[in-house]
Amino acid sequence: MGSGAKGNRSILLAAVLVLLAKAAGANPEFLVPAMEFGARDCRFCHLTPQGGEGNNERGLWLAEERDRRGVDVIDVAWLAAREQEQQRPPAAAEGVQEPPPETPAPPTEPALTSISPLPDDGQRPLDYSTAHGDWPAYGGDLGGQKYSPLDEITAANVEDLRVAWVWDAIDNHRYLDGNRAKTPDGFRVTPLMVGGRLFVRTAFSAVAALDPISGETLWTFDPGTGDGPRPAMFGFSTRGLGFHQDPDQADDEGRILLTSSDGWLFALSPETGKPIANFGDQGRVDLSQGLRRPINRRDASWNYAPAVCGDVVVVGIQTSDNSHFARGSRRGGTRSSGSARSNGRASWQDNVPLGDVRGFHVKTGEQLWVFKTVPQAGEFGNETWGDESWRWMGNTNVWSMMSCDAKRNLVYLPVTAPTSHFYGGLRPGDNLFGTSLVALDAESGEREWHFQTVHHDIWDYDLPAAPVVADIIQDGKPVPAVAQVSKVGFLYVFNRVTGKPLWPIHETPVPASDLAGEQAAPTQPFPSWPPPFEMQGVGEADLIDFTPNLRRRALAKLAGIRLGGLFTPASEAGTLALPGWGGGANWGGASFDPETRMLMVASRRWPLLVTARKIDEERFGFPYRIRPSGVDVDGLPVVKPPWASITAYHLDSGEIAWQVANGAGPKNHPLLQGLDLPDLGEPMNAPGLLLTKTLIFHGHRGGWRGPSYLRALDKSTGTVVAVHELEGTHSVSPPMTYLAGGKQFVVIATGTGLEPGRLTAFRLP
Repeated sequence: MGSGAKGNRSILLAAVLVLLAKAAGANPEFLVPAMEFGARDCRFCHLTPQGGEGNNERGLWLAEERDRRGVDVIDVAWLAAREQEQQRPPAAAEGVQEPPPETPAPPTEPALTSISPLPDDGQRPLDYSTAHGDWPAYGGDLGGQKYSPLDEITAANVEDLRVAWVWDAIDNHRYLDGNRAKTPDGFRVTPLMVGGRLFVRTAFSAVAALDPISGETLWTFDPGTGDGPRPAMFGFSTRGLGFHQDPDQADDEGRILLTSSDGWLFALSPETGKPIANFGDQGRVDLSQGLRRPINRRDASWNYAPAVCGDVVVVGIQTSDNSHFARGSRRGGTRSSGSARSNGRASWQDNVPLGDVRGFHVKTGEQLWVFKTVPQAGEFGNETWGDESWRWMGNTNVWSMMSCDAKRNLVYLPVTAPTSHFYGGLRPGDNLFGTSLVALDAESGEREWHFQTVHHDIWDYDLPAAPVVADIIQDGKPVPAVAQVSKVGFLYVFNRVTGKPLWPIHETPVPASDLAGEQAAPTQPFPSWPPPFEMQGVGEADLIDFTPNLRRRALAKLAGIRLGGLFTPASEAGTLALPGWGGGANWGGASFDPETRMLMVASRRWPLLVTARKIDEERFGFPYRIRPSGVDVDGLPVVKPPWASITAYHLDSGEIAWQVANGAGPKNHPLLQGLDLPDLGEPMNAPGLLLTKTLIFHGHRGGWRGPSYLRALDKSTGTVVAVHELEGTHSVSPPMTYLAGGKQFVVIATGTGLEPGRLTAFRLP
C-alpha cells in the first residue's frame, strides 16, 4: 500500500475512533475502515460487538489521549504507537481471550417431511392474542406478554427440533456485495404472524411477507431508506412491525404498520405490500413534522415496532443521545432555528431533538395528539424543570416498545432520560416525565397516571422495555396490573388503571453529587417488594474473589474509584455503577404466562466506570463530559457472578420462584483454570424470552466470539432441556412461535456486523 493510501486509511480510522470514543453509542458503519487494522466488530473500542454499552480500555485511552492533547481529532498513530509499545497486535482487545477452536459442524440432518397449509391458517379470528396460533403484535399480544399457549413442542421432544427453513434478508446485498459502508446493526427483528403470513422488517426498513411453512418470500416493499445516510443512534437497524385490522369491518384486509428508520410511518397492504393510498400522503406520514419544532432526521431514528391501541397507532422516537455535544462541536456553523446564539454562532441548545410521543389514526394517518414528555408552560410537571430548561430540553423519549390495554384503551409508555443523560446541572429538578412509566388514554393522548422511577436521571437509567400488561390475583381478587422491568434491577408493579403501586414504594435518601453545578435528587423511589432481580450497588465484599490473585487484581483495578450503593453519582475520580447503563434488564424485557401468572426476565450484571472529565463549557455548553467505560480483570467482570441471569417471579405474591445463571460463562478463562465452578452466566447476555405452555425459548450467545444457540428451558425450574446451534450471531431479539399447517414453528433472528441478517425457523419432524 502506498503512502497516500496509508494516509487516507489513517484519516478514515481517525474519524472512526473519534466517533467511537466520543460517545458510547457506536456506529457500525465505521467498523469498515477499522477492519483494515484487525477489528472484527465494535468490540475494537467498545464492550460489546454491537457497541453502545460503553468503551473498553482502548476506546477510553483514545478519548483521554485526545483530551490530553487538546485536539478534536484522534490520530491513528497514537494507537499504533501504544500497541507497538505494549507488543500486542492492534486487533487484540484488552483482556479478551482468543476464541477457542471451532466446533466441528454437526452432521447434516435429514430433510423434514413436507407439510401443507390447512384451510384455516389464514382464517383465524383476530383478537390480538396468540390464542389461535398467530403472533399478531411484536410482543405476541398488545400487552407485551411474549407468550403463546402452543404446546406441540414440549420438554420431551424439543431436542428433536429441526431447521424447517432459513430466510436471508432481502437486502443483505447492500453490504455483502461489497458496499460495506452500509453495514447494519445486529439483525434484531421479531416477525409477526397473522392472516396466514409472516411479516418481517429488515435492517434497511424494507418489509417482506413470507410463507410461514416454507419461508418463501411472497412480496417485498422497500421504502428506499437504505439508499440514504445512516440513521442516528442504532443506524440501519430493526426491531419489528405493527398490525391493525378492524374486526367490525368484514372487508378490511388490515394493514402492516412500518416506521422506517429515516422517519416515515407507512401503512401497507398485507396482501400486496403496496402502500395504502388513503393513509397519509399516498400511504405514508412524515414523522419529522407535526411537533412544536421540526425533527432533524440526522438526530433521530425510528426502528421499533409502533404500538396499536384501538384505532390509534402510537409512535415514539429514538433521539441521538449525544445531540447536545454534536451541536457543541459544530459551533461556528450557520445552522439555527432562531434559538439563542452566542457570538453569532449557533447555540448548543439549538433544536435538541424532541422525544414527544404521538398518536395517529390507524386508517387515515391523521395526527390525533401529542404527549409532551417535557411539559411546557402551564402544563402538569413543568415546575420540575428548573432554569426554564423545559424551553430547550429534548430526548426524554420512548425508544423501546410500548404496550396497550385494549379493553380500557390505555397505552403505556416507558419514557427515558432527558438530554445530557449523565449531567443534569442545566436541568435542575426532578424532570418529569423523564425515566417514568406513563399511562395515556390512547384516543385522546391525555395522561391518566405516571410514576417516575428515577428522579433527575443522571445515570441514563432508561426504562428500556415494554411494560407488561398482566391480570393477577391478590387476596383472592383479580387485579389489573402492569409490570415494568428496569435497568436498575427493580421490578415495578402497579394497578394499571389507577397507577397505584401494588406494594409500597418508599422515597429513600441517596448520595449527593460533588460535581460543579449538579443537584442530584436527595431521594429515589425504592420498591419494598418484589425483591430486585439484579445486584444493586458495589462494595468491596461484592468483588470477584475466586482466587486471592483475582481479588487482589480487582482491588487494584478499583483503587481510588468510588464504590457505593445504587444511585451513587458520577465523580471526577470515577464511580463504579452497578447496574451500569446497559442494565439490569434491557430492551429484551420481561415475559408473562397468563395461565400460571409467572413473570420472567433475563438480566446481566456488568458494572461500568462512570468518570466526569472537565471540558470547555463555553464551547460545549456543559462543564463535563461523562463517559462510561468497562472495568474488568482480563475480561472477567470485577464483581461476583452470576454475570447473566434469568429470574422467575410469582407475580401474584411478588416472590421469586427461581433464578438461574444464564449460561456456563467463561469457565475456561485462564484465571479460572482448575476451579470447580457453577454456571457463571454469559457476560452481557440479556435476551428477550419467549414463553410457551411448558417452555422458555431464547437466543444465547456463547461468549462474544462464540457460537449462538436457540435454548429451551423448563419453565417451572429454569433447567436447560435443549440447545440448538444457530448459523450467525444472535443479538437480544426475542424468538416468536406460531401454528401453520398443523405444526408449531419457532423463529429466531441472527446476524451482526458483516454477517447476513437471517431468520431460522424450527419445527418437529
